[in-house]
Amino acid sequence: MKNRVPLESISGSGKLSVFKSGQVLSRRQHLCKRAFDLGFSISALILFAPFGLLLAILIKFVSEGPIFYSQVRVTQGGRLFTLYKFRTMRVNAGQPQGTMSTKENDPRIYPFGRFLRRYHLDEFPQLWNVIKGDMSIVGPRAEYIKTLEVAKQHYPEFGYRELVPAGITGWAQVRQGYVDQIEDYEIKLEYDLYYILNYSFWMDLQVIFLTMLTFLRLRGHGA
Repeated sequence: MKNRVPLESISGSGKLSVFKSGQVLSRRQHLCKRAFDLGFSISALILFAPFGLLLAILIKFVSEGPIFYSQVRVTQGGRLFTLYKFRTMRVNAGQPQGTMSTKENDPRIYPFGRFLRRYHLDEFPQLWNVIKGDMSIVGPRAEYIKTLEVAKQHYPEFGYRELVPAGITGWAQVRQGYVDQIEDYEIKLEYDLYYILNYSFWMDLQVIFLTMLTFLRLRGHGA
């Protein structure tokens, strides 16, 4: 099982003690990660601010409703925070039954919102979350509270993802892509646990590189 940590293996080989310690990043690693997050986010916001403004104007022009979408999510230590995105769904779209998150071809998404999602442009405002310290550039996906509750009922180990900050992108995203069924969350979790156990600055750079390839459509999710 390449680049994943099988759940059945956690109780052995010392893995469980690492997760239960509650401290998987050293102080040096934490400071390095935070410094990179700030430098990357501030630079990206400054560089792409005109493009972000254009996207905001287009959203307002083609769809009724607010430009931004906000939702309470969960990050390191189980802390709640407000995550920001460009809005990609129609106002008062609701949540369909039987899914854990938004589907790729969700009918609630308006046409330009589909374009934003395809190229992950809706996530641009999350750079502000990174600057605030809510998130990191790389880490486990920040989950919606109800989604997280359901996932933890099926997979109690899901709480170990909260040992590191949530990320805009992450190892699970570039290896598996987005999931919307509970059965897929086990694989998602195994990728996230692999990232936590094998974290390094160079691994973060690898995830960012793979994310850029996905953005340019040069590789698919889960490759």
